[in-house]
Order: sequence, then structure tokens, then C-alpha cells
Amino acid sequence: MPRIAHICLGPVVAMVSVVAQAQVTWRTDSLMGTWAVEQRLAELGPTLGRGVVRAVDTEHLYEDLKKEVSTMPVFADSNVVLYADLYGEPLREQFRVLLGLSRVYYPMFAEELAVQGLPTDLVHLPMALSALNSQAASANGRGGLWMLTYPVALRYGLTVNALVDERHDDVLSTKAAVRYLKDLRDRYQDWGLAIMAFACGPANVTRAQLRTGGATDLRTLYPHFTDGEQEVLPLLMAFIHLYARSGELGLEPITIAPREAADTLVSGRAIDLAAVAHVMQLPVARLQALNPVYCSGHVPEGATFLLPRTTTACYVSMRDSMAVAEAALERARSQALAATEEQLVSVVVEKSIRYTVRRGDNLGSIAAKHRVSVKQLKAWNNLRSDRINAGRTLVIKVKKRELVKPSEPEPQLPDGEGSNTPLPLAPMNDHPGGANGPPVTRFVSYTVRHGDSLYGIARRFPGLTALHLMELNDIGTVIKPGQELRIPRP
Repeated sequence: MPRIAHICLGPVVAMVSVVAQAQVTWRTDSLMGTWAVEQRLAELGPTLGRGVVRAVDTEHLYEDLKKEVSTMPVFADSNVVLYADLYGEPLREQFRVLLGLSRVYYPMFAEELAVQGLPTDLVHLPMALSALNSQAASANGRGGLWMLTYPVALRYGLTVNALVDERHDDVLSTKAAVRYLKDLRDRYQDWGLAIMAFACGPANVTRAQLRTGGATDLRTLYPHFTDGEQEVLPLLMAFIHLYARSGELGLEPITIAPREAADTLVSGRAIDLAAVAHVMQLPVARLQALNPVYCSGHVPEGATFLLPRTTTACYVSMRDSMAVAEAALERARSQALAATEEQLVSVVVEKSIRYTVRRGDNLGSIAAKHRVSVKQLKAWNNLRSDRINAGRTLVIKVKKRELVKPSEPEPQLPDGEGSNTPLPLAPMNDHPGGANGPPVTRFVSYTVRHGDSLYGIARRFPGLTALHLMELNDIGTVIKPGQELRIPRP
């Protein structure tokens, strides 16, 4: 059976900066910007903020949590106190929204947890992970109520592609997440480690264990997680405490429905939600809130989608106008891209990076990973021996292909730095220009919009792939609205 433990790290004295608080509150900040929450708070207007405000008593927080948490490990440190104070007073309205959403989501979570034989206390986990926001997305590629990663979503049967992301389907993602939790519990036999593995990935738990000589208890491992990973557990404890004491703290739930009343329709052809919104004079955000699984803003042919119940008749009567609006939007997008065209030249730039040696590394493996030689590594770092210790920082000089304007000189390192031996680079087949001149290609700038994905953007340009986009723009899989991407044009 999984080991159940109560863990107290003691009264750690820490001053948490405003930046650190912002890192914690991004979940609820994102929630407060969703269509449903914005509309509900606008309805309440001046009534917000009224009522008795009682200070959160955190003096006996650890003892209180032991009474409030029945099956999970109790965790209490200075961050739990911070988050309890933060959402109990200055951000109390945000927590009141969470309480209102919990009335909608918790019964569904509890039912699925019971099916898998898991503790009911776990209903609080999505509150700490996503702030109960089915549209949530993190900078590292997680998404949905349970903030599942792409590989985990696929492993547990969810569809995630250029058009559809079922991590944002409340029911399907909950079923997948609970099965994943059950597998993690069976693997670790410890709820603390299972929750951390769910929040940050089993690989990060393993890395923490390697740093601690194979420790298996959460108290030893916890300091070896990064800040972004560490915050989930204390945030969970703080939310459980506030939820249990909400009545005596004067935290009344703000009744809210994540989605408005809607009708389900079947698309006879592929539909652009932006065109639907334009023709029906609706905010795009309203339609996206009803259809969060369509990450690119396009509904595939034959798929079901939702419209506000009061607008269905209008949609049916104006259906023929949608194709005209979609064509106009596509022309506008093409014109916007053409207006920003520029000529860029591909050049090779040499840069220095720093690499921290990990346990199990050796000079040969590090050199192979960065496509340099052991001799170069030793010369750059004044090494006389092939032996290196974990934790040491190495300077590595790597070569990358970058795109610059022809008028700009090719970046160079100061004399004497780096190797004169060129490193092999992957060919860029979309760069015409022949072997005798610099590879030149025509590029346009594309501004990422809400709901865009790399896969969806790539599909709009024949011959382009998501991987190619990442290489050309030197980015990972995560993109944000407003971000500029370079797109090659034939």
C-alpha cells in the first residue's frame, strides 16, 4: 500500500519577492482573464469585495492541515503560509472564484477518483495545477485542467494535433489524468512523490533522487526540485486549508459556470471560428471559451462544436455568409504577411555557452552532444585531465546558423576565440542560391494569435513543418500570442 506520511519542513524564514509571487499567481491571473470569469465579475460589479474579511491564522497551520487532509501527506513550510495569506486576504476574490468553480468540477473529479480507487483529497490537485481553468496553458507546453504534457496525453489516449487538443476537454482529460495518477501511485507507493511526479514529471523526481544519493522520502527530495516545480505542493496545501476554513474566513464562493448554456452543432465543413464570430458579431473569446479543444481556432469537417444557445438560429440563417468571411480573413492574413516580407541571409555564428556537468557525464559524451572535440573542450576550460566532477561549469563554443539582413555584417568572435574548424550543419533545403553564394531565402513575419499552434501555422504554408519552424526561429514547442515568427516563402 502507498505510504502515508505527514511532513513538516519546519518554520523556514524566507522573504518572497513580488516576482516570486507573480510566478505563483499566473494560474489564477490567467483564470481571471477567461470569458466566463470576466463576464461574471462584470455582473457582480460593485458588490465584489464586500463582507467580513478575517485574517488567516497560520500559527498552527501544520496541526490544522493534519485534521483537514485525511489520506495525502501533509506538507507545511513557509511557502504554504505565504500562499494561504496571499489567497486568504489580498487575492481573496480570486480564491472565491476558485471556490465557485470547485462546486462545478469537484463532483466530476470525485466520481472519477472513486472509480479508480484513489483518495478524494486529490480533487484539490487541479486547483493548484491550473486554477480550475480548462483553457490553461503553461510556458513549458502543459495544458488543460490537469496540465498534462503532450506525451502523457497521447499515452493515455487523448488526441493532440494541429487542430484538436483534448487536454482541454474537461471529461476526457480528467479520465486520463486520474489513470495517470493511479499509475504513479503504483510506481512510487508514496503520494508525495506521486504528486510531484504528476506535477513535474517522473524524470525530475529521478533527477532529484540522483542528486540525493537515491533518497525516496519527500522531505529529502523537495529542496532539489526547481522553484517552478516546488510551488505546486505548498500551493495545494494552502488551497486545501483555505477550502476547509472558507466559512470561518468569510470566503463565500462566487457562483460561476465555466461555460454558458450552448447548443451542439455538427460542422458540415471545416469552420474558422474567427469568421463565425465576425459574421455573428460575437467576441472570438466567447466562442473559444465554448470550444477550447480547437486549439487553432478551426473546427474540422464533421466535428461537433458549441454556440451560445441564443445565437444558434442566427448562425443557421447566416451559414452561407461564413465562407465569404473566411475567404476575406484569409486574404487579409496573406496581405499582412506580404507587407512584412524581408530578405534574410543565413550565416554561421559562433557563440559560447555554459554547461553544468551532471552525474554520469564524461568529456566524450559532452563533446559528442555539442558536436565538438574533447581536445577543444580541454583547451577552452584549461583541463589537463579527462576527469571532471559533477557540478563543474564548462565553457563550450558552438556554431549555429542564424538569419540576418544582408546589410548586417556576419557576427564574429574576438580574435583568438573558438575553433577555425567548421562544424557540419544540417542543410536548409528551402534556401535557394546555389553552392557558390550565400544561401538566401525570402522570409515574412507572422504574428502569433491566441489559439495558434506551431502545427497549425505550419499547415498554412506548403512544405513547412513545425520542426522547421522551431529550427528557423530557435524556439521550443511553446509559442505565445504576439510573438513574431519568421516564415520562409518560396
